[in-house]
Amino acid sequence: MKYILAILVFVVGLLSSCYEDKGNYDYQIMNDIIITLPLPDGNDVFVLGDEINIQPELTFSQGVESESLTYSWTFDGTEISTEPVLKWIVDKEGQYKDLRLAIKDQDTGVTYYGTTMISVTSVYVNDGWVVLSEKDGKTMLSYLRSTTKEVEEDGNKKNVYDCAVTKDVYALSNGGEMLGSTPVSINQHFVTQWGGQDETSWLWLVQKGGQGCVDISGSTYHTEGRLADMFINGGYPEGFEPQQVYDLYLLSMAVGTDGRIYTRVKESYELFNTSQFLNDQVLSYNGNPIDGTMIVFEPSFMDQYGVLLYDKNSKRYLQVCDYDSYTGAVYSGRVTAPVVQNEEIYEAHPNWARIDDMVGYKVHHVGVYAYQEYGSNVDGGYRAVIEKESTGELYIQDFRISNYGKAATVVSQNEVSELKGIIGNGAKNLYSLCFYQEEGKPYLLISRDNVLYLYKFDGDMGKRLIKLHTFTHNVTTIATGGGSYEQYAGVGTEDGEFYVLNLYKDVIEEVIKTGDSEKKIAFKERDFGNIVQVIYKLKTVRGGSW
Repeated sequence: MKYILAILVFVVGLLSSCYEDKGNYDYQIMNDIIITLPLPDGNDVFVLGDEINIQPELTFSQGVESESLTYSWTFDGTEISTEPVLKWIVDKEGQYKDLRLAIKDQDTGVTYYGTTMISVTSVYVNDGWVVLSEKDGKTMLSYLRSTTKEVEEDGNKKNVYDCAVTKDVYALSNGGEMLGSTPVSINQHFVTQWGGQDETSWLWLVQKGGQGCVDISGSTYHTEGRLADMFINGGYPEGFEPQQVYDLYLLSMAVGTDGRIYTRVKESYELFNTSQFLNDQVLSYNGNPIDGTMIVFEPSFMDQYGVLLYDKNSKRYLQVCDYDSYTGAVYSGRVTAPVVQNEEIYEAHPNWARIDDMVGYKVHHVGVYAYQEYGSNVDGGYRAVIEKESTGELYIQDFRISNYGKAATVVSQNEVSELKGIIGNGAKNLYSLCFYQEEGKPYLLISRDNVLYLYKFDGDMGKRLIKLHTFTHNVTTIATGGGSYEQYAGVGTEDGEFYVLNLYKDVIEEVIKTGDSEKKIAFKERDFGNIVQVIYKLKTVRGGSW
């Protein structure tokens, strides 16, 4: 009992001591801080070398700023500044990483945080021209970012078109590593839309030597995969030699020099290069292989749910289907034959070529110039240059095809006698049909050897063909680009000269009126070697469902 009483006395004394001590501490009134980080112009994407200036907006609970504050700015966990206002020359890449400001009140020891998400990408990811060429026996990939420069004209300063040139961007990004030799083609594609592997366009590059056909990241310019390793048997099918590689949303198509098309369906557009091409099966129509040497590919045309091609084997236009972004249905690899809806137009014009049976005609070129969306249905507008084999007469064939070839509508077939002597007859012809023609680019560019012509669809009959420029060497590639509404064309020649030509309405009108224009050549750069192909690379996909 004595021990029990002693323990009880001790416990009661302890509790009493604790109770009496309560309330003896000195509490400080906290001056809490709410931190907001406003991004310049609301922009959350920057490139290496940009300067980011942020004046944080601070709200104090007591209405006045505390005196003893320290600041720490971090990007993706790395401290970049200790100043109250951020002035940072971006020197670290990161896709949607935390830009954080930590403010510590030295009087209370409490730290407050403000955070925003930004992306920092390579300077080479923005929209710009990509030139594939061969120089000194080696494949060279060059990047030309569209920009402006200030010039003085008639005593006034103004900004004009320019390009920031980075030659051999692959070697620069890979410690001098070489791609290979004998380049063949490049095509851009997109690996994701939101938060996947990479939000920039990548490049399929076909070459015969060195690394062979490779897929190159559009942000790092590192090789992300070799086509030969992506076939299910670990190598190319017998006799296959790649000519082009095209990618849609889920469907990939590897086209050989013989026109045969091998396909794969990606498991997810967020995990690119995750599935394999089939070695023992080529894309076919009615049991016969399809020829893929004339695929109509436009990267901002994804809502068409597929891609149109002219099949030389079946002598008709076909549509290769992909992913329906409206319903989520997957039709990747399905081949459909467009069905003509307005048969009465053929009854009125029995001599016109049928888009579902082109026997007796040679298709020189087919391109897409517009699309129009009607809910879940999308109509694509196409124009083709065709030749009647029995007479040599040339025509512009205009037609529209809806997604999955549900309906085809014939618009017109107009003879273009002006093109006789330019197309064919042993000359090398190249074509590029401007997209978004309803926005002021009603042009088809056609080259014959070293001369570039422009066919103006909305011009007066008989006066639609315009000689745009004569180069010193043969033209090897033409690309219309500069985005949806910008009006420029990139042209490469066999002696390594690259031109950006101005296609604005006032320039073309001056060429028509006087035969030339000082504003015609917006930019020129030499010494690329032999230029094989030029494309206008988009940073992100435009105009589609991505």
